[in-house]
Amino acid sequence: MNNDLMASRKAKPPQVTREGVVADLRRLADLAEASGNRVSAVRALKCAWRIEHVCPIRPVPPSIDRIIEVCETIGPLVHRFIPEDAARVSATVAGLRRCRMELIAAERENATVH
Repeated sequence: MNNDLMASRKAKPPQVTREGVVADLRRLADLAEASGNRVSAVRALKCAWRIEHVCPIRPVPPSIDRIIEVCETIGPLVHRFIPEDAARVSATVAGLRRCRMELIAAERENATVH
C-alpha cells in the first residue's frame, strides 16, 4: 500500500491540453443537454468554439512592459474602489519598473560581453 502511495505521488499529473479542454467542454454540453439544461449546453459549446477558433494555439505570456501598462491602467480604479489596496498596487508597479530597469541593464551587459 505504501508503494502505491509513493508511486502516485511521483507520477506526473496529466497535462492539460487545448484539445482535452475542448473535448471536456463538448462532453459537458452533451451531459447538460441530456439533462435538459440547454442553456448550459450552449454555453459550453460557445466556450469550446471560442477556444478552437479565437484563442491562440500557443499563447505567449505578456511582456513586463504590458504588465506595467495594465497595472498603471487599473491603478486609478483601485484608488477609487479599493483604497486600502492602492498603496500595494503602487508598490507593485514601482517594483515592476525596478525589475524592468534591472532587465534592461542585464541585457546591455550581455550585449557588450558578446
